[in-house]
Amino acid sequence: MAESIRPGGLAADIGAYLGPGTKINGKLHFDAPATIEGEVDGEIVAQANITVGQQATVKGKITASSILVHGKVLADVHAEKKLEIQPPGSVVGDVLTQSLVIGDGAILEGHISMKKTEGRVLPIRQETKKESVAT
Repeated sequence: MAESIRPGGLAADIGAYLGPGTKINGKLHFDAPATIEGEVDGEIVAQANITVGQQATVKGKITASSILVHGKVLADVHAEKKLEIQPPGSVVGDVLTQSLVIGDGAILEGHISMKKTEGRVLPIRQETKKESVAT
């Protein structure tokens, strides 16, 4: 039944969907993936992935496994695995994540803290200088 109210093109496994025109004030908890296209004034806590659509505005901290932003987020963001901001998306707030992707034209204003992945430290790549031979 819920499938009939979702816009065409959205997969059946999208999880929760808050469509355009939806306005929510309060704290939201999601155990499965969720897509936000409306306005949220409050905190979002998710055990899965959150997608903030182009028409969405979130004015509250987001904590989730991974977060994809195409809309506006006006608060701190804590993405356990990955935060991706794609145009015309914007995040105004501090970020804590393991992986950060910012598309050309997307906006990020705030401090960024990157966490190391457990048990995996990559060495810093150093270029070796080649000595030139004078002739």
